[in-house]
Amino acid sequence: MPAKKRPIKRGPKGGKKHQPGRGRDRKSSLAKKQRFARKAAKKRQDQNGDARTAWEEWDKLPDDEKRLLGPAGEPKMPRPK
Repeated sequence: MPAKKRPIKRGPKGGKKHQPGRGRDRKSSLAKKQRFARKAAKKRQDQNGDARTAWEEWDKLPDDEKRLLGPAGEPKMPRPK
């Protein structure tokens, strides 16, 4: 003889009950923010280093080569401090 199935639990408006804990963040938001902050800081540091080397190479060029290259040859990144 088959076992009796339990009736589906329904809420006040007749809808199916949802399993608890679904649709919310499982992990700590603080740890998540710190992880993203570390990743963003590393990305900024890498970009700053790339910009620094590009501007150093541009500054080493003689004036006549800079004039020949024009604004197209100049690094696109802002000059780091």
